[in-house]
Amino acid sequence: MRSELMEQIEHVPMLPETVQKVEAVYSNPNSGVAEMADAIKNDPIITAYILKTANSPMYGLSRTVTDVAQAISLLGKDTVRTFTIASAANTCMDIDLSPYGMTQNNYLARAQLQNALVSRWVSKVDRSLLGHLSLASFLLELGKIVISRYLIESNQSALLHDALAKGDSTKKAEIAACGSKSEDVTATLFFRWNFDPDLVHLIRFANEPEDASDPATQEMAKFLKVAKEAITLEGTITDITLKNARELIEEYGMNQNFFDETVEKILSAA
Repeated sequence: MRSELMEQIEHVPMLPETVQKVEAVYSNPNSGVAEMADAIKNDPIITAYILKTANSPMYGLSRTVTDVAQAISLLGKDTVRTFTIASAANTCMDIDLSPYGMTQNNYLARAQLQNALVSRWVSKVDRSLLGHLSLASFLLELGKIVISRYLIESNQSALLHDALAKGDSTKKAEIAACGSKSEDVTATLFFRWNFDPDLVHLIRFANEPEDASDPATQEMAKFLKVAKEAITLEGTITDITLKNARELIEEYGMNQNFFDETVEKILSAA
């Protein structure tokens, strides 16, 4: 990775105390709803974000969530932990994705839709995978923010923007513009934030599951790869992206019915 890109990663602040408290509660198998809610309750920004996100129709709750404890009870510790970290990460980073031709709203919509799709789909398959997949699916695109800042500050935004405009894949355009793909940048950022090494590896192989040496990482990364294919950079699901996602599901031998049921519910709630 280029030294200038590493410098950008080093300039990203560490996550706040609330995240550290939530991580301590999350890693304690004896903790419950009350302990996690207590870790969050004194942070009004994160609390507001959790309630706003939990009440998005794409998560499929049948009633309005009015407090953090209720959000944890209805959505689970995995999901509320993800919302907590996503809120902190997005707050501490200046989101300017103009080199990708994306707005901040595009970025946030894609991240949330990716998380809702993966979380609801994986819940049908194996809930034990949510610990890593919920967080990875929501924050997978963080590397794009770092790459964008690097390209903007070095006056090289056109390298990425023009490559995407002519139809290059995001991965190809990123490597041509800065020497790294965004998943590697996100993984490096997660390593700096001291997240579980297995989560770091999962993110790193989200675009090439077959390259992961660990079979468990391979299987989890397939969910991320399918979700990336299913959702546009603008944060929408189209007939074309669904076709691409279903082709991957067939290639991977995954259950397409679970995926289709999840997509149908999310689209009907939009």
